[in-house]
Amino acid sequence: MQVTFVETTFSLKNFIQQNKLFLLFTILFCAWYIDIWENSNACSRVLPIATYFENGNFILDKYKDKTIDISIIDGHYYMDKAPLPSMLTLPIYGILKTLGIVHSENGNFYGKSIYITGAIVCGIIPFLLMLLYIAKNLIQKNREDLILMAFITFFSSYIFVFSGTFFAHVLAAAFILIAYINYENKKYFFSGLLCGLAFLTEYTTVWVIFSWIIIELFKHKSIKNIWLMTLGFSPAVLFICSYNYYFTGNPFTMLYLFVADNFVVAEKSTYGLSFPKLTALFGLIFSENRGLLFYAPALLYGLYNLFTNVSSSQIFDVKKYFLHPVFLPFVLTVLFIASHASWDGGWTYGPRHLMSVSSLLIYTIIQCHTFGTNKFVFWFICGYGLICTFLAKLTVMYSIPELDENILSYLISKLKDAFNDGNILSLITHSNPLYAFYIFIAFFIAMFLFQPKSAKSIGQ
Repeated sequence: MQVTFVETTFSLKNFIQQNKLFLLFTILFCAWYIDIWENSNACSRVLPIATYFENGNFILDKYKDKTIDISIIDGHYYMDKAPLPSMLTLPIYGILKTLGIVHSENGNFYGKSIYITGAIVCGIIPFLLMLLYIAKNLIQKNREDLILMAFITFFSSYIFVFSGTFFAHVLAAAFILIAYINYENKKYFFSGLLCGLAFLTEYTTVWVIFSWIIIELFKHKSIKNIWLMTLGFSPAVLFICSYNYYFTGNPFTMLYLFVADNFVVAEKSTYGLSFPKLTALFGLIFSENRGLLFYAPALLYGLYNLFTNVSSSQIFDVKKYFLHPVFLPFVLTVLFIASHASWDGGWTYGPRHLMSVSSLLIYTIIQCHTFGTNKFVFWFICGYGLICTFLAKLTVMYSIPELDENILSYLISKLKDAFNDGNILSLITHSNPLYAFYIFIAFFIAMFLFQPKSAKSIGQ
């Protein structure tokens, strides 16, 4: 086991040394667009950071009109989101404040600097971390030549559109992906610990560890593994109970129950939950409006490979797939989201609440021995996704209403409007966002020019 670790470390070190330009352009490409828009979702996470440095507390009364994603308790307003994204960003922003990199304006800290900090901490870095684990997996299998294709599966998906934002979804997806890798490697405690961090980032990820407990109970029949995962997850449970008690007075009552404006009273009593709706299930998977197959097209490539390389008896082996550590979390999460009043995610690019489980699906496709075959099908399907994600970055990002048309035609129609100025060049020089988009494309082309080659082709 020790020898394997040394060889893996050596291979990763060699890979970095031999592909410095590829890695540089990948980082620049992923970090180029940084969301600075004052949308309600990100704003809800920004406000407690601003009020903490202004007043030393998390009361948002001063800024209550800036977002509808806000809770009201005993006459005061608070963030209604899971706490970890703001908690991770707060100390980083504090360091920047101490170093004099960010300043207040007449005592107010609310502004673009927190949005940018949050986007980097909770969007860009986690996205790059997911790519790192994907690259490491392929390096271990001596399939370095497929790394760019693997990255494309993410670049062509809605995960990439959210990668530069101060939302919770990319951060939660990174935690869940690493948790799954630990689960595969039988590191059950660390898997549970990472699931706990994901839960504190986005509550719906609880279905992942719940699924793995079911699998350990009914498939592997291992109480020990369940105990280790539960032990790893328990700090998150203790923390959220304390957090809830501090704000609501009840350890089991979340702030979502007190959302101020966007739920009617009847919906608040159940956090907006009812039963899964067929229209929601169709909408989350198949519809052009929010369907996962349109917004993560690499899944279509995976399905194509599955049906062309596996026998029908294997495809319809219900027990095999139902008790799979990727498929079961996906099913339970989809059913849960389909039962919510806001299943479509509001204004969004794709089914954002499914991001964690869809990242597992994409990772599983990359792990398959069939990944890299049928390249024409891959580029045809993922090429469509790339066009959509690139146009989204240029124009509206994730700010997309409910659609009654194809996402591509909608994005093309937005080319006549103002372009997205949330990019490094425009933020620094205030230049035309179109110039920044040209540089963005140049980074992408450079990644192709310097893409990794297989170990065999370079004499290893």
